[in-house]
Amino acid sequence: MSQVWRHVTFLHWAIEPSILAPFIPEDLILDTYQGKAWISYSCLNVYHAKLRFVPPVPGMLSFNQINIRTYVRSAEGKPGVYFLKIGATNRFVTFGCSTFMHLPFVHNNYQLTTAAPAAHQKFGAVHIACAFPEQEVLRCVVTPVSQPYPATAYPLTTWLTERYSMYTDAQHPFPLREQTTPGTSQILICEVTHHPWTLQDADITVESNSLLAPYGFDLSKAPSLVTYTKELKAYIWGFRNISL
Repeated sequence: MSQVWRHVTFLHWAIEPSILAPFIPEDLILDTYQGKAWISYSCLNVYHAKLRFVPPVPGMLSFNQINIRTYVRSAEGKPGVYFLKIGATNRFVTFGCSTFMHLPFVHNNYQLTTAAPAAHQKFGAVHIACAFPEQEVLRCVVTPVSQPYPATAYPLTTWLTERYSMYTDAQHPFPLREQTTPGTSQILICEVTHHPWTLQDADITVESNSLLAPYGFDLSKAPSLVTYTKELKAYIWGFRNISL
């Protein structure tokens, strides 16, 4: 599948690994940076999602999506991302990705709007209003404040973004379920290819953030890092079983 990701806002929080570890399959290793695990929201518009060798489907031309993810490695050391929960405004995408790709998709209400720059600003703001059926809500305004720079310019942004694999557990394709039964994972890996990320630092004003509150994660404080990317094209390949 190919996709164009537009108006990508990353919100990153550093947390204690012990809080996140129960939600990670035992066959994956929670990755850390300077002793901290990380949870990230990536809020974006998916444009022109197209399956290989299949004409574009009108309902997949544009929809909004929010990925709640963390960072893991396989037993062989390959870095990647593990999705805790994914919300999409397209019911066809939600059904297909949860059923056939074993990803934790949930249909949600997510509005992403952009505004022209104010008189004292160089870049326009991005308004995010996201709500899941469980009354989990994110409402914030993000404003880029720097010129674009390569993510590889800094060790932390490299660690957070330059990951070209995603993992899922085919036995537990559910959002945020604690891994309480040993030996029941079926880990799949999918490769993702795209150009390196180009980022802009961003300011954020958070009105409400309760997306992970029911699961014991306190993300009420401001994110440790906020970045914005205007557009990136990506190619997503098929999932396969990983050798453990």
